[in-house]
Amino acid sequence: MFRLMTAAALLLASWAHAQDGGAPPALALPPPSAEVIKPVLDYYFNGKDRGPALVELRACLKVDTSTKDQLAKNECTEPVSGPVKKGTTVHAWTMWYLPLEASYDNVSIQFVHEGQVRSTIDLKLNTAGRSRTWRSSTLSKAGKWQIKVIDGSKELGVTSLTVVE
Repeated sequence: MFRLMTAAALLLASWAHAQDGGAPPALALPPPSAEVIKPVLDYYFNGKDRGPALVELRACLKVDTSTKDQLAKNECTEPVSGPVKKGTTVHAWTMWYLPLEASYDNVSIQFVHEGQVRSTIDLKLNTAGRSRTWRSSTLSKAGKWQIKVIDGSKELGVTSLTVVE
């Protein structure tokens, strides 16, 4: 019985190896240096009065809300990569890094058409560590659009896109 199980294990292992085309394993990246980690840890444990850290802002056409995989959930799965048609709903997708016990309610997302603010949507940020959120707007006019992330009177990030007829 032991020989049979060993043979089956070897057969499955060789079959699994054949499925990846025999590609060499990916090289593991080294961990970040202490000089990189220390300020992040200080911010995480002591930074709640310093404000939220915007890590990324993207204009997206689709956000994954269906997956149960916590690493992929709420990810932008289809970023805007060129002009979009008038009437398209675009998501202002954001990724944040927040300190422990922090709660911010003065952050907003603005959808701006040709320099004129067309909508402002408030965000409530209160999840320590990495968090992702998005707000959506249907872009009803052709032309140049910007999506801005504002913290009080300070602009944290901006991305641009073009809407066509």
